[in-house]
Amino acid sequence: MKSRLTILALLCAISWRSYGQTDKGTGFAGLSLSFGTSKQNNSTPGINTFTATPRGGYFAANNLAIGLEIPLNLSKLRGENYTKWDEEEGRYKSVNGIKEFSFGISPFIRKYVNVKERFKFFIQANLLLQINTFNRVDDKGYLIRTDARPKGWGASLSPGFAYLLTEDSSIDFSFPIITFFHQNYYAEESLYNFDKKNNLRLALDNFTPIFSINYHF
Repeated sequence: MKSRLTILALLCAISWRSYGQTDKGTGFAGLSLSFGTSKQNNSTPGINTFTATPRGGYFAANNLAIGLEIPLNLSKLRGENYTKWDEEEGRYKSVNGIKEFSFGISPFIRKYVNVKERFKFFIQANLLLQINTFNRVDDKGYLIRTDARPKGWGASLSPGFAYLLTEDSSIDFSFPIITFFHQNYYAEESLYNFDKKNNLRLALDNFTPIFSINYHF
């Protein structure tokens, strides 16, 4: 009888640890990858953007997390050319696809809702401060600036689903259904400038699926 009770207690403990990743007092760290395409306005070419985002979070209450993300963005303008020095040929060449790098500081809050034992739905709200570090073209084809300047601030709302793989890991899939960005810095020589106004985008205007893997502790 004692051995059965011991086994039952161990199973309960394992089950609680396996599916208690979103309990109050726990935390997580992870990385998400996303790829999106969008247009700044009707008169500009489209932009392809790849983003890698490290994040960390803490569950202030059951199924309620707060945390910080640092999105790292590499963007490429479709159809635009830049001049690049070719070491082998010893001359400048015209190459497609001007590039720009930026990073952001993005606090977030995420609310989970249980769907099944290992499956959860969540909604996440983010604030964003974006900083651009590239502006003029160098010999490698990047737009370089010697100082980093805040380009603007924004916010987004993203629904998603989380699957708890093991007792200390999970995977997420999400996408922003609405994003807002206000630009407060404008450089005339940069082809990446938004219009000097607020930009509100819905999912159909800028569909950006996000895949994440998280470690829970």
